Amino acid sequence: MKKLIAFLIAATAVIALAGTLTGLYNQRYGEIFTAPRPDPPDYTVDIYNTVGLNDCPADQWAAVDYDEVKTQTGSLTAVPNGPRRWVIDTIAGGKADEPLTLSGLEVRHVAVLTVPSLSPEPYTEMKIARTTTWVYNKGHKVHWLVSPEGKKYALQAYTTNVDKTLRAKNLDSLGTNPQMALPEGWKYRTIKLKKQLRLPAPGVATIMRDPLGGTYQKFKWPKKFFKPVKKKKAKQAKPKRSRR
Repeated sequence: MKKLIAFLIAATAVIALAGTLTGLYNQRYGEIFTAPRPDPPDYTVDIYNTVGLNDCPADQWAAVDYDEVKTQTGSLTAVPNGPRRWVIDTIAGGKADEPLTLSGLEVRHVAVLTVPSLSPEPYTEMKIARTTTWVYNKGHKVHWLVSPEGKKYALQAYTTNVDKTLRAKNLDSLGTNPQMALPEGWKYRTIKLKKQLRLPAPGVATIMRDPLGGTYQKFKWPKKFFKPVKKKKAKQAKPKRSRR
């Protein structure tokens, strides 16, 4: 069961809702995973989340009966993933089913994963089918990992399930957290955005997790992203000729 939870935290990266959702930064959400049956050599996992419906209320989250969820969904197992918090501002282009209630918690079915393993290590790349675009707004910070080969992975959500002290305001120092156990040659970076950043996943996203349960998406900086925006010079009015 622990391996299943660890894998799903890594694999979901949350495929969210239909259309566009804004105002997500540091918003709380929760997920429930169910596994109907193994389909050798793979596993099929259904993902439900609260994004766009509620903020995963603490009393409702604590009251979820996962045996009841298994009965409702006809699954062999059901496990929680969360609560979690976004560090993105907007999800654009997502798709999901109509809301339903699982053991008192309103959720949506947002994805089905077919996975070959239930026990990946942190900092391991995985693929997930997704057409969403993560949007980070101007003025907010982006935190990302850099591999020894220069590959970049942007943090999209974090959780306090492992480290209770984590907050959006102290994510700058996440790279020095001993529990991160960054592999040799890996680096953690942070910048404050001077313009909006959009990270699309046109069909497939490459994702990974850190040992604290944070989830990341592989990305490249858009072309000319750091090029200063030229300000247009104000046109000077021509002096009027006096009529004499």
